[in-house]
Amino acid sequence: MDPKVRDLYRRFLLVGRDYPLGLSHVREKVKAAFFLNRNLTDPVAVKKAIKRGRWMVREIVGVIQLKKYRTLNSRYTPADLREKLRDIENRRVLEEQEGRDDKKNCDSDTS
Repeated sequence: MDPKVRDLYRRFLLVGRDYPLGLSHVREKVKAAFFLNRNLTDPVAVKKAIKRGRWMVREIVGVIQLKKYRTLNSRYTPADLREKLRDIENRRVLEEQEGRDDKKNCDSDTS
């Protein structure tokens, strides 16, 4: 077995400790994915699979960071401030949608 493959498996297990669904969930999914690719012998295919695995590790780290941010935000941001921020975001989204609708109307009028 390629040492990079073992290293990738270790990375998944280390990152899986903090994953919101738990290490057991990550271990099951990773084990299944590794078993699907166990017959790869072509070095190019192995490198490609390792590259995809490293990308997945980075994605898992991103999910973990987002979960931690949301937890801290919910704990330390007052409820009234959260409501104000949500209102500002909703207004911005509505204005963007109205801008798109106006642009569509202008485009259809000129046609």
